[in-house]
Amino acid sequence: MKSTLNYLTWSFALLLVAACGQKKPAVPVSASVEQTDTLPADTTKLVADEALTDAARFVAGLPVRNETGRLYELSQSDTWKAHARNMEQIWNAFQQTAPRLIAFTEKELSDINENCRTVFYPFGGPDYLFPNTFFPEMNTYFLIGLEKTGSQVKIEKPSKETYKLYQNAVSDILNLSFFRTDDMKQELFNDTIDGVTPIISVLMVRSGREIVSIRNVRLTEQGAIADTKEDGQPIEQGDMVEFKYFRHGTNKLQTLYYLKADLSNGGFPRNKALTAYVNQFDASTTVTFIKSASYLMHMTYFSGIREGILNHTSAVLQDDSGIPLPFYDTEKWDVTLYGTFEKPISMFGKYVQPELREAYEQADPKPLNFRIGYARQSNLQIARKK
Repeated sequence: MKSTLNYLTWSFALLLVAACGQKKPAVPVSASVEQTDTLPADTTKLVADEALTDAARFVAGLPVRNETGRLYELSQSDTWKAHARNMEQIWNAFQQTAPRLIAFTEKELSDINENCRTVFYPFGGPDYLFPNTFFPEMNTYFLIGLEKTGSQVKIEKPSKETYKLYQNAVSDILNLSFFRTDDMKQELFNDTIDGVTPIISVLMVRSGREIVSIRNVRLTEQGAIADTKEDGQPIEQGDMVEFKYFRHGTNKLQTLYYLKADLSNGGFPRNKALTAYVNQFDASTTVTFIKSASYLMHMTYFSGIREGILNHTSAVLQDDSGIPLPFYDTEKWDVTLYGTFEKPISMFGKYVQPELREAYEQADPKPLNFRIGYARQSNLQIARKK
C-alpha cells in the first residue's frame, strides 16, 4: 500500500516553456495534439525550475528547496508552520482515498492508459488532481473552464489571510472531489490568487511533480498552439496557459493546458481555434474525462461539445453529470457501470435520467468504494468505442 501511495504522490506536475521576449513570427509550438514529450534515453536529465517549484511548494505548505532564499526564511515563521500543518491535514483527506482510486485505475482503466496519450477534460476548471490520478502517464492534458488563467504564484507579504485563501481553494477538491463555483469566485479573484494557475501549481507539487515551466500560449485558427501573438509579440496574459512538468525520478516531460472558454453552442462552435484543436484529436488515442459538469451536456445548447467528444475520443470516463446514456449508440459504444445511481442531488433534480436509472436497476454495476462527483452514493460510467 505504501508503494501505491508513493506512486500517486509523484503522479502530477506541469511545465510551461518560457516565451521569448524578442519579436518573432507567430510560429506554432505544436501543430499536433499527439506530440510525444518523452526525451531520448541519453538526453540530459530534466531539471525543474527552482523558482516556480519553490513558490508553489511554499504556498502548498511544503519545505522549499533553496535554503538560502527569501522563501526559506519566511517558512521559518510560526505563521507559515501553522499553514503547513493545515495544508497537510487537508491533503491527508485525499490520501485516505488515494489507494482506492489507484486500485480502480489499475483494474478498470489499464487498457485506456496503455492505448491513449491525451486526456480531454471539458468543464474541469483547475482540477488537476483527478485526471492525473486516473490517467497518470499521458503526454497531454487539456482542461477547460470559465475561470481566468491567472498568474504564477505571487509571494509578496504572506499572511494568515493569504494562507487561508490557498487552504480554502484546494480543500473542496480534496474533500469533495470538485470545486464549488461560488467559492471559486471568491478564492480565485483577489490580489494573491488571480486565476487557476496558482491552484494547479499547488496541486501539482503536492502530488510530487516538478514544474519545469509555466507560460501563456494560444490556439491558432488552425488548431495549433503558438507561444506568441499574431504580430510576434509575447503573450503576457491570455485565456490559455501551458504547464510542463515531470514526475520525480523519470525523464518523461508531460504537458497540461488550461483554456478559459465557453463550451455552450454560443461559444464552442464559433471558437474556430478550439473547434479545430478538438477536430485534430486522434480519436484512437484520446480519452475524455467528465466529472461534476452541472449536467450541461444534457441541454440542447451544449450539443456541439457533446458531439465533438463522441466523434473525437475513444473512451469516456464520466459520472452521471456527463453525457446522457442515450447518446451512447449501443452499436458504437460499450458502457460499463460503477457504483450507484437513483437520481441526481436536489440541486439538479430535473435531470432524472430514467434510462440511466433503468440501466443501473437491470445491470449488475461494479462496486465503487470512493466518493466522486456530487452525490455521496457516487457513480461512474466508462464508455469505450467499439
